[in-house]
Amino acid sequence: MNFFTKIWRVAAYEWFDAIRSRRAIVILLLYLVTAVLGMNGSISMLEKIETQLVETLQLPESEHTGVVSTVIWKSKPFQRMVKNLTRDNLVLQDITGKHPVELIYAWFAFLCAPILVVLVAAPRIPEELGSGAVRYQIFRTSRAAWSLGKYTGMALMVACAIGIGTLGAYGVAAFRLWMGGDSPNFFLALLQWGFRAWIYSLAFLGLVMGLSHLTHSPNKATVFGILALVACSILRVLAGIRRYIGSVSDVWSYAELLVPSAYKGELWRSSISALVTGSASLVALGLCYLLLGYAFFRRRDV
Repeated sequence: MNFFTKIWRVAAYEWFDAIRSRRAIVILLLYLVTAVLGMNGSISMLEKIETQLVETLQLPESEHTGVVSTVIWKSKPFQRMVKNLTRDNLVLQDITGKHPVELIYAWFAFLCAPILVVLVAAPRIPEELGSGAVRYQIFRTSRAAWSLGKYTGMALMVACAIGIGTLGAYGVAAFRLWMGGDSPNFFLALLQWGFRAWIYSLAFLGLVMGLSHLTHSPNKATVFGILALVACSILRVLAGIRRYIGSVSDVWSYAELLVPSAYKGELWRSSISALVTGSASLVALGLCYLLLGYAFFRRRDV
């Protein structure tokens, strides 16, 4: 049995164990409900904003939600405001003209992906370390294949959750919005944002699962994962502040490269080269974090 076959078997067992314990079903339903409620709430909020814009600016009323917002989005003053928020002209150019609900879903998917990773992946390795089940598994395979198989299984589970959530979000949008002949394009747009959010989640998956190698307690692993998300957010904010005031040292520049969100801008681009660069960087970063945890795990007695 070659190395990659061992990885695949561990990943397949991870799915079997998750389905047997109904953990996978609960997680998928949880994310589906979150995506549906998030999309419904976003459309309701957009509807209220459009009503206020129509009354304030005395614009002609529209029968369909999103029409007024699309017109406002294309205006020069609004684009200048978004430019100041994104601080990236290339990202602004690529997202200009897209449907507001599409961009709201993209923001939601990128926001929830790291949280989903912590809920799904953080307890898995400590559960088997604490119960001693890992001894029977690494007897049939190597520790490296076991760790990578766990990572692969969790990556596929996160992909499935995001995919099902995207379908649910599209169903709500199709029911509440009028898209006419653009419905297939809108569906493909949501799917591609879901795929980009999944790529983004892989870096956090490696980080969370790398940390989970350090403990036998699922609860501690979840806490480690949450603290890691908080630390990444703080580091990203501090790096952004120092860049804004023009005093970024080399240390801060290198430290920022260790944060997954530093590469998120590439995933918002339409350029193939930017997408490939950002995706490769995120996958590599996630694997580096995972292998650091594995380096600790391979030296300890299980």
